[in-house]
Amino acid sequence: MFYQIKVSECYRKFLQFVWWPNGDTNAEIKDYQMTVHLFGATSSSSCANFALRKTASDNEQRFGIEAAETLRKNFYVNDLLKSVDRIPHAV
Repeated sequence: MFYQIKVSECYRKFLQFVWWPNGDTNAEIKDYQMTVHLFGATSSSSCANFALRKTASDNEQRFGIEAAETLRKNFYVNDLLKSVDRIPHAV
């Protein structure tokens, strides 16, 4: 889920890291920037929660209030926690 959240270009400098090309520690270090949100950062849970809520708001008209409310109220980070009594309802 986290890797599906694009980071705006103006914020990528805050997700910068260095790496050796091809794992060669004798090579010159290169700077890289994440283009998607990373898993494990302090802000990861907050960003994921914001993305889910934004998705719910942006698509409520298309998929209905029940789907939007499920995104808003039944997720813990990236886990859906909900049960229903019938398979068609779940689908």
